[in-house]
Amino acid sequence: MKNVEFTRWLFSSLVLVLLVLPSAAAGDEVIAEVENLGDTLVFHPVVEFHELILTVTGPCGFEYRQVVDRDEPFFRLDETTIDGAYRYNLFRTEEVDPGIVKILKEARNSFDEEIPKKLCRDGKLPGPPLVQSAGFHVSRGEIIYDPGSVEKGSDQKSLAGGGDLSVEGLAALKPGVGAGGSALPTKDIVHNDDVIIDGSLCVGFDCVNGEVFSFDTIRLKENNLRIKFDDTSTTASFPRTDWQLTANDSANGGASKFSIDDVTNSRTPFTVEANARSHSLYVDDGGRIGNRTSTPSVEFHSIDGDTPTLRLQQDGSSGFAPQTWDIAGNETNFFVRDVTGGSTLPFRIRPGAPSSSIFIDDGGDVGIGTSSPNASLHVRRTDGSSQVFVEEASGATADRTLVKLSNDGVGRISLMNTAIAAGNQEWSFFVANGDRFVISKGGSGLEEAALDDSGNLVIEGTLTTGSSTVYPDYVFESDYPLMSLDELSAFIAEHKHLPNVPSSEEVEGGRRINMTELQMKVLEKVEELTIYTLEQHEIIRSQEGKLRSQYDTIRLLQERLSALEQGL
Repeated sequence: MKNVEFTRWLFSSLVLVLLVLPSAAAGDEVIAEVENLGDTLVFHPVVEFHELILTVTGPCGFEYRQVVDRDEPFFRLDETTIDGAYRYNLFRTEEVDPGIVKILKEARNSFDEEIPKKLCRDGKLPGPPLVQSAGFHVSRGEIIYDPGSVEKGSDQKSLAGGGDLSVEGLAALKPGVGAGGSALPTKDIVHNDDVIIDGSLCVGFDCVNGEVFSFDTIRLKENNLRIKFDDTSTTASFPRTDWQLTANDSANGGASKFSIDDVTNSRTPFTVEANARSHSLYVDDGGRIGNRTSTPSVEFHSIDGDTPTLRLQQDGSSGFAPQTWDIAGNETNFFVRDVTGGSTLPFRIRPGAPSSSIFIDDGGDVGIGTSSPNASLHVRRTDGSSQVFVEEASGATADRTLVKLSNDGVGRISLMNTAIAAGNQEWSFFVANGDRFVISKGGSGLEEAALDDSGNLVIEGTLTTGSSTVYPDYVFESDYPLMSLDELSAFIAEHKHLPNVPSSEEVEGGRRINMTELQMKVLEKVEELTIYTLEQHEIIRSQEGKLRSQYDTIRLLQERLSALEQGL
């Protein structure tokens, strides 16, 4: 605040000085003759001086300063000097009485406005510092300089003498000017009010008189183009990042581009290279973003002639393994590419795929062909092509498990036929407790077939005869029409198969074999055979009795015959 208050004090004091003193034009003498040695400018003084100060400014914030109190100042090219437009300012200062400097400092501290006025009236302030300015170019390591471009000291006015100093010039001066040369006047112009330009504005070393602006309102014209936003906030709670608009790199071989630079943090968050395609980035009035289109139809719309692609790249900068994915689409498919993994395509969708080809609902159920899956995986089609196909095509023959179901308890596979009446539609097979593989009719609760781990098969079944369901024990009923062996022999001779058993012609002709019925038929024949065997057993036993009686009779006859023979 003190510096600001002093500046205001000094400015008002000097205005008063100007109001009371007559003005006199400063001399237009040249301070030094300039000699161009190709890579060096040498300044040969032609006036008396207390001190010469040489400053040179150029591209990329280049600054050079040299102060001499004798000899000749010079500017020499080095490795930091790049091609472009430069400007030098050569200042001549007069020696200042140390006592005057002390008086001015005391006046500044006490805000005494009368002391500068009195010193000025008494002619005790130093005379006007002269300045000599000109522009030059550096091209391919050589200085290009036109001596006729020198701006002489008459253009620069001084605080300290009888020169005609403008209000704008006064406002540009800082405390201490003229006091021992601690601060130098410059050619800056400061307006303490709004500035209105009724026309266009050209800024830069290469602006010329008679500039043709066309429709340009503001034009920056030189070989290094920058607009810097220098935030001078000092309070910690206020944002104070400096920003810059940059057109093109300054270095030889650099990029032709436009960028927004975060100067404070040395970052460039936004860049557009020269020759970028029209509408590379376009935001319409609805907030939609177009990439290579000025008519985005969705929130982000990207157009390209060959496979528009979005790349997601994890570069390893956070310590995680690098990985790159591409999401892209063209006339053959939409796909996800694993770039790091050899550019494989683990996910693809062909054009024309129907709606809900893959659908994941809010519960995590997955539908294939349906938007309302009612299971963890629900496959549905309406054209007769629904199918699940698991294929291992390695070409190497091996025993492999292609489908595996696991459950903490009974896990069923259910088969349903919706074309038949309810209650008869569903069958299931599963591994039951006790290591048994079971086939069961849905809802019956029965094990229609069960195979245990010893290979024993148990089948629930019955033999159906007409409208009644029976078990073959009817064979042992007294009214069962059992064929005689003669009848059975005649039937077999004629038909070449057992009665009530399917013939080979029937089976080979396509008749389906009911295993339960066949088993019952076999049991029926076994029971019939049992009856035949028992009947044969009765006959054999009767014949054995008769043979035994006959044997006994023969034995008695033999005994009698033997006795007769002995008696003779």
